[in-house]
Amino acid sequence: MAPLSSALDRPFENMESSQLPTNDELEKSAATELGYILFEYSRLDMELGLLLVWAENGQSPSVLTKKLNDLNFNGRLKLLEKLARKKYQGMPAEVLYASWLTKAHAIRTMRNQFFHGRWGMIPDQRLVANVIGIPTSVDQSETRYSIEQLHDSMLAVKELRAELMNLREKWPI
Repeated sequence: MAPLSSALDRPFENMESSQLPTNDELEKSAATELGYILFEYSRLDMELGLLLVWAENGQSPSVLTKKLNDLNFNGRLKLLEKLARKKYQGMPAEVLYASWLTKAHAIRTMRNQFFHGRWGMIPDQRLVANVIGIPTSVDQSETRYSIEQLHDSMLAVKELRAELMNLREKWPI
């Protein structure tokens, strides 16, 4: 991941214990980062959709638009995998698309956990917790994040968007 650009991106990093963030301050910072993640993810979804609509030199955008309207992000990734394999089998682009798709599935999983889980604040540790599962379930899991880690997750989605743009330009579907 790229390094964070300034101390403003790390609001709680150098605080002494007497300066711990309040629950509200931590929640506001987490909500801001999660909002940016949502914006970047929705841009990624739109850009992936446009790449797919204009597949095969834009021969059938209306047919593909209708098909894509019925697909979620995972379905769109599967369609991209099929099209990339068909067009670039045995070529370097097939490997590049496969690598990108692996990262995209990881981002999709992260997004699902972030937005289908529930959040709690742990101000004394400067962490937020994402909890997946029903409270009474033995399968419930908790993952803790710093604000910096959430910021890095947003940057990962941005990087994935840039990689998709490069693939589209060098190896169109």
